[in-house]
Amino acid sequence: MNTNQENALNALLASVSITDAAQKCGLSEKTLRRYLGDADFQKEFRAARRVVFEQNIVRLQSLHGDAVDTLARNLNCENPSVEVRSAQIIIEGSRKDFETLDILGRLEILEDEYSKQIEENGKPNNRKRF
Repeated sequence: MNTNQENALNALLASVSITDAAQKCGLSEKTLRRYLGDADFQKEFRAARRVVFEQNIVRLQSLHGDAVDTLARNLNCENPSVEVRSAQIIIEGSRKDFETLDILGRLEILEDEYSKQIEENGKPNNRKRF
């Protein structure tokens, strides 16, 4: 990846549009679109976006405790609409967390079964239904 492509990649990550990114990195929109059409650039862009996304997830996770404390505090703030909304958020979040844990558990079982099939047969057993 050359310097212009690196600059374009960083600008695309920090921008809401190709026009904005082009202005930030000093390249034309046409050049950015050409870069985005290149398979190698796309691969690098997706990898960089994933890193940014993962960093944001870590940041959100670090704020989770404070957010839960705020919701808990607002359950008894003597403002009924705030109390109800806080309760809704807690219940909805708990339901989503439960669903996520359930799906992850099921996925783990499927991955274990798949690994066993590979170990036993050298390939997955496509006839078995879960």
